[in-house]
Amino acid sequence: MEGLGDLQGNAIINYTDLSAPYTRVFEHKHFAPWESHDRSVAFTEFSREAGTGDPLFYPVRLPRDISVFEKYQLEANAVSDRVTFTGRLGLYRYLDMDDVIRLALDTARAYLKGNAG
Repeated sequence: MEGLGDLQGNAIINYTDLSAPYTRVFEHKHFAPWESHDRSVAFTEFSREAGTGDPLFYPVRLPRDISVFEKYQLEANAVSDRVTFTGRLGLYRYLDMDDVIRLALDTARAYLKGNAG
């Protein structure tokens, strides 16, 4: 998609409503706000279920995967009670970044509280 001026006013807008035909729209000129451009280029991202052989960009928490994750947790806890799983990769979940940050801060606070004094 190409157009004049400013198409959406932001680098990325996520569309979470089920009626939206796409997942997000990227408008590249906003990634470098110190530059000035008369025209704009944007593209839309469409979601779909991953097929066999497709790269997986987000975790799909299938029963087999959850059991593997739980096994990792048990093994880590058997070695040390100081192992923490957090964030998208650590929890094997898709999380919005505000949730990732909140979880990281909560984990740090719990750690500091447990190790104070």
